[in-house]
Amino acid sequence: MRLYNKTNIKRQYISSNKGFTLIEIMVAVAISMMIIGSVYAVFKSSLNAYQKDETRIIMLQKCRTTLDRIAQDVTNMFYASDDEELVFLCGDNADPETNMDMDMVSFVTVVNPNLRDYVPQEESKTSNTSSDEEETENNLPSDLARVVYFIGQNPETDEPLMSLMRVETTKLDTQNLQDMLEQMQSSTRSSQSEEVQELLKSSVLMDNVAGLNIRYFDGSDWADTWDMEEEQQLPQALEITLSVTDPDNKGTPLTQAIVVYLNFSTPVGQQSGGQNTAGQGNQMTSTQR
Repeated sequence: MRLYNKTNIKRQYISSNKGFTLIEIMVAVAISMMIIGSVYAVFKSSLNAYQKDETRIIMLQKCRTTLDRIAQDVTNMFYASDDEELVFLCGDNADPETNMDMDMVSFVTVVNPNLRDYVPQEESKTSNTSSDEEETENNLPSDLARVVYFIGQNPETDEPLMSLMRVETTKLDTQNLQDMLEQMQSSTRSSQSEEVQELLKSSVLMDNVAGLNIRYFDGSDWADTWDMEEEQQLPQALEITLSVTDPDNKGTPLTQAIVVYLNFSTPVGQQSGGQNTAGQGNQMTSTQR
């Protein structure tokens, strides 16, 4: 019968159940962390690229929608050379610190009247007669309104957030028009009347605007401004360039431009008389920069 040495048996048992050393475990963990880190870096880079592209797509959609809104107003512009209430106004402005284009344009256009504000008044009796009744009704809302486009601060926030404002008012009286325009473009709220402040609260068309530049075409050249007293007619076309930034202001601004031809402009070689009704059609082109 063969005898086994207890010492040899113990050594064989230990050698057959040998595990990983601490150094081997540390090396394995380090390699695993490197692989996981590389995979996460690739995933993070792809996610950032996707979010950046998604943000620019949203910016592009908002920019195009805003330009289409401006083009609709310009296309529906209502103008008569002998009517002072239909005056066409514009301003070539820029921020002296940032050199940001902050142009302004104002004109009368055809809009959809707000019929919700129309409430027929009930029949009322006059104080002089007891039997005669006089029927009175509110006047129907006008389908003509003056719109003003300009760059201003969002009145709903105290942050220095520049927005594209679209103010619409049915008051066509030109006596206080210039004063109203100055109040709208003023950065000091104390200099704005309550009426102007109420108008501005519902007039934010687009936030995060980096610039608004408008140029005017006279048939041969483009100009940065338009003087109606000197030109005695409307420009033939408007080039509207809008620049927007992402909400975090991290990426480069996105710029879109559109050209809108005016229905009430006078073609080259024709003199304007009375109401200009040159039907040129509406041609619009859009470019991305």
